[in-house]
Amino acid sequence: MATPGESDLGGVPSWYREIFPAGPNDGFFLKRGVHSLSFVDRGKHQLVVSFDNLSDAGNRRYDREPWGGKFLADSGWSHLGIYSQVPHWFRDQGLIEMLEKLKSDGFFGQFERVAFCGTSMGGFGALTFSGLSPGATVIAFSPQTTLNEGLVPWETRFAKGRAADWSLPYSDAAEQTGAAARIYVVHDPFHVLDRKHFERLRGANVIGLRGFGLGHKSALLLRKMDVLKPIMSEAFAGTLSEQGFYRMIRARKNIYLYRQNIEAYLAERGLERWIPMFRSAFKARRKAGMNI
Repeated sequence: MATPGESDLGGVPSWYREIFPAGPNDGFFLKRGVHSLSFVDRGKHQLVVSFDNLSDAGNRRYDREPWGGKFLADSGWSHLGIYSQVPHWFRDQGLIEMLEKLKSDGFFGQFERVAFCGTSMGGFGALTFSGLSPGATVIAFSPQTTLNEGLVPWETRFAKGRAADWSLPYSDAAEQTGAAARIYVVHDPFHVLDRKHFERLRGANVIGLRGFGLGHKSALLLRKMDVLKPIMSEAFAGTLSEQGFYRMIRARKNIYLYRQNIEAYLAERGLERWIPMFRSAFKARRKAGMNI
């Protein structure tokens, strides 16, 4: 008999439909404590490893999907999804041991190309665990490099994350990205804290994709523009360029979230007097676009 509220938790997740006993693909599901992994094998050409973001942490639904799951399935790429039930930035020895065992078992080495991805907390995961597969590509949206207060005393967000165990391995992404082929970091330079995290990343393999006005929720704004998928696809292939990225985000100036971000930046800098002019220009631009 179902417990109260159980019927509201959803049905079978799409990834399980692929790997259940009669499913068409191989795969696995591993759980240890508050972290889990799901893997769907869709071929050896491309593996994508994605990480939960903060809004995913604590999701109790049966039909829980990994970040980017539908897009990666539609693209036919193999997918290792990392789930977290707590907002602790993957600071967990059990999870680290599961991922290191995959490496020692040769899991990552069986694929022609490997990519890591995520946003904010998930972006940190993508950056810091990318060293498990040397030569991988990373695309991280508005990521943190660490929440270790000794390294980033200026970081005032994410109190629960800052309280996690930052003495564990893989706790500073700035020390873990040297083995990657390419590190794409999408960030908004107007967002001071996000910019400071980006500036901690060093190396010729780091490619900063500056999206002025995207805000911290850069992946969300890109999705609203219908450019998140092509940006990720080009990143996975290693063909994404700064010029190509800028071309794809030109339309951000017509997105309401962009307007909110810019107005907030103006207010933070004591430039409120410019907000009415900016708002008027935004409305005129959108109206002109609708009349084309």
